[in-house]
Amino acid sequence: MSVRIDAVPSASGHDWPTVAAFVALVVAFGVVAGPLGVLAGLATALLGYVLGPPYALAAGHVALVACTPGGIDPLSFVVVEVAFLGVVLAPVHRTTSSSHVALVAVASALTLAGVMWIVVGSQSIWLAAVTLLSVLAIIAYGHHRLELVQLGLIPGSDRDPLLDDTERTTNSGNETTDGNTTNHE
Repeated sequence: MSVRIDAVPSASGHDWPTVAAFVALVVAFGVVAGPLGVLAGLATALLGYVLGPPYALAAGHVALVACTPGGIDPLSFVVVEVAFLGVVLAPVHRTTSSSHVALVAVASALTLAGVMWIVVGSQSIWLAAVTLLSVLAIIAYGHHRLELVQLGLIPGSDRDPLLDDTERTTNSGNETTDGNTTNHE
């Protein structure tokens, strides 16, 4: 059985949507943090252009924290995160189901933003961080399980899930080899 996972390419792309997304990211950094932000945005864009969007996301968020040591207001944060979302969506046009990937990316970003907005508005910042990490852990585990199912790597998946426990117990000692059943009792 052949299974193809249609994912967003993580390799760097040298096409105009990627370049436009990185230019928007540099502008957003400049708006939020001034000249230091432009420098950090250029470094982030260069890193992302050479190594790919995942590296730009990681390094860019670290650079954002370094550029705004006194904190960042919510509107500025949204501006930068929309630019980061553009970086995530730029390579999507190279996939066969780009609309599905884009929909999942936007829905995930909105869901995480909504969860954080609710928690930060009513709880302390450390509880918001724990909530974010918990939500990300649940998402990562769900993604891991989805990959296992799509690749057919679920242990014991050769058994029929409709068998009841008595049939499963009765058939557990039998082994099938080339159409011949042998019993190991």
